Amino acid sequence: MTRIIVQNLRPRTGDTIDFKDPWSVNSDPQWLDKYGVIKTNSDTIDDSPTIPSGTNAFSAGTITIGAGQTVTVQGDWRII
Repeated sequence: MTRIIVQNLRPRTGDTIDFKDPWSVNSDPQWLDKYGVIKTNSDTIDDSPTIPSGTNAFSAGTITIGAGQTVTVQGDWRII
């Protein structure tokens, strides 16, 4: 398996990024298609994220916010 460690993926205009092997984030499998990312994760938020102003975020399924954690929503967050 190929291991890639990156902070940002920003292809130049006209370039593409192709992942040939399965990839994961924090051991959770991820998939990428031409429309975006299909992300899997546990249903518990175990940190304190901020959704910044001007950002549209969404979650699917049951969401649990872990003990002592806070989700700050300055933009839009939809749970479907």
